[in-house]
Amino acid sequence: MGHTAAFPLLRTTDLDAIFSLADRLLALSVPDPRGDTEISARVSSRAEVRRLLEAVPEAEVGEGAKEDAATPGDSPLPFGPYLLFMDLPDPERAPNAARAALGVRDRIEVYWEAFCWPEVPELGLDRTWKYAALQVSLHHNGTDFDSPWTEDHTLFVHVDGEERAVWVAAQVGAEIIGEHTIC
Repeated sequence: MGHTAAFPLLRTTDLDAIFSLADRLLALSVPDPRGDTEISARVSSRAEVRRLLEAVPEAEVGEGAKEDAATPGDSPLPFGPYLLFMDLPDPERAPNAARAALGVRDRIEVYWEAFCWPEVPELGLDRTWKYAALQVSLHHNGTDFDSPWTEDHTLFVHVDGEERAVWVAAQVGAEIIGEHTIC
């Protein structure tokens, strides 16, 4: 078990720019079936769960969320607000699914971990899937939902250390723009 270091590479209000950078990073990576792609949002009512599942119909969710969505009305959730994790069938669907989800909730996260970072022999870095992820935080600048709402969005690259983060960023014409977070 280990933790990733999440380095911010882009902060912008431009959804096209943030998903374009995510696409370039994913093209650099090596696909890996051990991971997945998901969108998450904090929900506080059954109606919100229902609206998100209608907005992103290709998403798979847990049984509890399915039960909440099937319960009529707009009553509060029985155990309070929770994070709804919506698994997507493939990484390419994430940008459109995220845009649809933003029509329901104004703060969401997109998380890709269905890949490996490639080997970088000149730096002595092995290929790794354990510490490989991308995250786009829409309308907040943190790696979790505790950060406040903002106009902009942030893309984080999750890696095993700063050396790989610098290398990954350089491969797509980006650079680290702030302090890392341990996740």
